[in-house]
Amino acid sequence: MGYETLNGSDFKISFARPDGSRGKKQIDVYAEDGETALVIECKSRSDRGRRSLQKDIQETISLQQYFRDSINRRFSGKPRPKIVWIYVTNNILWSTPDIERADAHDIKVITENELQYFETFVKHMGPAGKYQILGEFLRGQKVAGLADVKLPAIKGRIGGETFYSFVTTPRNLLKIAFINHQALNHPDGRPAYQRMISSSRIKEIGSFIAAGGFFPTNILVNLSDSPHFDFISNKENTDPNLKFGWLTLPSKYRSAWIIDGQHRLYGFSHLDDKYLDQSLFVLAFEKMAVQKEADLFITINHKQKSVPKGLLVSLLADIRMGDSDPSTALSALGSAVVRALNTDKTSPLSRRFAIHGVPAEPNQNLTISEVVNGLRRSGLIGRLSGKLVAPGPLSGATDEDTIERASVVLNAYFEQVRAANPPRWEAGREAFVGVNPGVRAHLSVIAEVVTYLTHKKSLDFALMRPEEFSQHIIGFCKPIYEFIGHSSDEVIKDKFSRKFGEGGVKEYAYHLMHILKSAHPEFGTEEFLRWVDQSNSEKIDEVNQFLMKLAERLTDYVIDTLKRVHGTHRLASDEQAFWEIGVESERIRRNAFEAQQNDKARRKPKEAYLNIVDLAEIVKQNNNWPHFEYVFKNALPGERSGQKYYLAWIQDFKELRNIAAHKNQLKTYTDADLELVEWLRTEVHPKLPS
Repeated sequence: MGYETLNGSDFKISFARPDGSRGKKQIDVYAEDGETALVIECKSRSDRGRRSLQKDIQETISLQQYFRDSINRRFSGKPRPKIVWIYVTNNILWSTPDIERADAHDIKVITENELQYFETFVKHMGPAGKYQILGEFLRGQKVAGLADVKLPAIKGRIGGETFYSFVTTPRNLLKIAFINHQALNHPDGRPAYQRMISSSRIKEIGSFIAAGGFFPTNILVNLSDSPHFDFISNKENTDPNLKFGWLTLPSKYRSAWIIDGQHRLYGFSHLDDKYLDQSLFVLAFEKMAVQKEADLFITINHKQKSVPKGLLVSLLADIRMGDSDPSTALSALGSAVVRALNTDKTSPLSRRFAIHGVPAEPNQNLTISEVVNGLRRSGLIGRLSGKLVAPGPLSGATDEDTIERASVVLNAYFEQVRAANPPRWEAGREAFVGVNPGVRAHLSVIAEVVTYLTHKKSLDFALMRPEEFSQHIIGFCKPIYEFIGHSSDEVIKDKFSRKFGEGGVKEYAYHLMHILKSAHPEFGTEEFLRWVDQSNSEKIDEVNQFLMKLAERLTDYVIDTLKRVHGTHRLASDEQAFWEIGVESERIRRNAFEAQQNDKARRKPKEAYLNIVDLAEIVKQNNNWPHFEYVFKNALPGERSGQKYYLAWIQDFKELRNIAAHKNQLKTYTDADLELVEWLRTEVHPKLPS
């Protein structure tokens, strides 16, 4: 960051007390330049968990004024520095009282979450990254040396927004510029739409500038405060839309939010001081609304580089809250809830989400888009109902109330999951608990528990305070926490590994619900109870085997009959007769060929890649039907009479065969399905040749 004054080892600040006595206090990190001083305490745990910092913070508070006096004496005869008090922590989940205590005395808190972003940013940016970080800690405070910077400018309006067009220098703009990256995602209501800066592009641009290059295009910014503008008073300054005058740049940290041009600006970061007085063209909007600012960024960039899905979902919280489209509004609300969980230093889900542009740590394996999807499917924060969003049990009177209410309940629930076995929770993918399917499954379980307790205990969760809501859910789900806490790694892996896709999430949730059922025998949906019955059923295993064997026998029968009727000799096309004459559909032949080519492991003849529905189209060809009518013409019970083919049963059979083939994805048979299996046994199976 370019701080030339830094402490060495065993550094202590000396101070004088009002009674004349003197004291010393060791400080982990001290840094100063001509404008700022950083006083940093570092606290860490060997493993991630709770730790009270009340005593440490209280000691810092009691010494702040003494330190301030001592530091100011070093700046005798110069402007006093802005002092930033910081606690940097690792593996510590903060308590709410400690957060409030630090905030009340202007002590900034950096967890490994923010530190990860700052380190990545400065690694890419170099010394100019200092002002980005100071902007976090000194927002709204004056930047020394900028108060008298006046620039000739044009003031006008475009698209309903006031703008200023002017030329300034990197030296001036870097001090007040700020980029709200998705990687930091500070929960202060500003749009966090920028991707992490690219170090390779920064270096390329720096080399371009050093070689004499320049940019004739505007850097686009949004001024968070109204700047001072003095009109030039002359008879020619009469245009109603444009005015000439003198603009005084804002002299506050974090007052110029970069909308477009971050790489052009920070391309000067690694260059010598002499380059910092070059000219930059700037177009600055005055206090543009948050959503409009983010929309403008997307409009400018959407054709340049695709924005990753995870970033788009996270952006919804900034630019689509309260959207007129109910589905978009619900996703935006879910995105805002996930952001609140991720940025809350007291949350068990803090720092667990992968952030675009920052290398992820092993336990940062959750994705925002997946958990937003889980919130939507659970219905906890609302559910689509026609053109409206029907409220869920975690919904509040406003979106802000919903975010707060959901945060309290979900933090309380997942804190129990974490506390049950902290190493297992922190291990991420390796332990199968703190993973996307797991978090989504827990959200489903919470929703099912709410439904069960509503009907069985007549509880009205919508009217409960979030703390009471949490206690009911936590008390009911205690068997889950005990299972996670005490089961062996082998048992956890057996229950919860290899769960992918929507079917995997459902299976994960059913395993959790099965744990609850041991303590609450009446708990569970009809579909879940059917899964329990069929999970270990010998009868179901036999049904699966029958359906798979029937599919195989039907396919073999069709191929053998085509070969017998049309022959296997080669035609002029070099295709065998049974394939060209017996399979007229170009679509079926093309699909079979493509499937054959894609099968790199055990490539079989083309006809082996026919599917069940293909058989129906093949057998009812005019030249084929007489040879297949006896086996395939089977009217389902209640089916309308007088039809030629009666092949509707094949589509139903296909669905049953898919259940048999994908049992690991949690597909189960209904009573109607099992009745159809018996019909196949008696009506279709006996007609096939032995």
